[in-house]
Amino acid sequence: MSVFLIIKSLLRRKVVTALLLLQLAVTLGLVVNSLLLASAAKELVDQPTGLALDQILTVWVKPTSKTLRLQPALTEVISRQLTAVRQIPGVEAADFVNQIPLRQGGSNWNIFERDRQDESNVDSVPYYYSSEQIFQVLGVQLITGRLLTQQDWGIDNILLTEKLAKQLFAEQNPIGKVTNNGTVVGVVSDFYSQRYASHPFYGQIIFGPLHRAEQGYHLIVRVEPGQSDAVRKQLAEVIRNAEPEIDIGTVLRMDENRDEVFRSEIGLATLLAVLSGLMLLVAMISAYSHAHFHALQMQKEVGIKRALGASKARVLLDVLSESWLTTAIGAGFGILVCYGLNISLAKVISIPAVPVWLPLLTMLLLLLCVTLATWYPARIATRISPATATKTL
Repeated sequence: MSVFLIIKSLLRRKVVTALLLLQLAVTLGLVVNSLLLASAAKELVDQPTGLALDQILTVWVKPTSKTLRLQPALTEVISRQLTAVRQIPGVEAADFVNQIPLRQGGSNWNIFERDRQDESNVDSVPYYYSSEQIFQVLGVQLITGRLLTQQDWGIDNILLTEKLAKQLFAEQNPIGKVTNNGTVVGVVSDFYSQRYASHPFYGQIIFGPLHRAEQGYHLIVRVEPGQSDAVRKQLAEVIRNAEPEIDIGTVLRMDENRDEVFRSEIGLATLLAVLSGLMLLVAMISAYSHAHFHALQMQKEVGIKRALGASKARVLLDVLSESWLTTAIGAGFGILVCYGLNISLAKVISIPAVPVWLPLLTMLLLLLCVTLATWYPARIATRISPATATKTL
């Protein structure tokens, strides 16, 4: 059947054809953008963090007594809790922190080199109050200088992550440089610190007590490989036994914290993937119904073709050709829909631009789905007997 005759046939069913084209266009737009979101979400989740995600446990803790939330009682409570946690079988190291890495937001300061504020200022850098075992817990490596020790407790000496040090001091040696937050004594390897800081891998570590814990604090624990579940089951009870007057949050593994950070992207990608799958299913059902109804209407025409010597393969090709052309036209409009939807989504979330090849690949997927859906109606059309189809002529 010629393209002209197929188009003429489609125009006789304007409303049905228009609805099918709209459905195909929206389906292609949804599928393309859901694939992009799924890819972007996977890249976010799979990106290196510099942390042993399956070996680090975190738990939020807050003393219920106001006295215990202030110094000097607060330091004594934290010390008792850490001593108890470190005795759990399978625990390699444990420490306190005012905030944990891999979160949406938290406590930030700006930082700049003294006498170079205008040239070196970084607006939002997470800071971590902790003590000596924090390096073992995080698994960071010393790049240059030295690690903080107990002698640095309460002194304005700080450690920077490597990316932050390069941003502040470029190629200069950062050791001994004085910032508004203290003197740099060392640089450690990067770890994913905070998503909405000036850079996710910027961070500064300070040794010193928490002055108060009105919002609570976190205990962060590194366990031996394969021991996270066993330690997790005991952790809350051990902490409470060390100090009963506390509220304890949910014990989370670091990869669970990561998933929470990227929950919106993962959730939206999942939602669009489900919608895309449903749209593909509905498109296949619509294509089947459209082809089946059309095959019944074409009985006489098919009978005449068969009587004139048309083969079953030719009849099959004629029916499929209409579905293919309809899909191609709908997918053509779908390319416009997918770019428009991509631009709209980019205004509210982070999503990659649409590469040229992806709509074309999705068009082939649509063609395959529609072909599978219309194959049976097309086969029915080939079984029409010339005598049966033309007996009312």
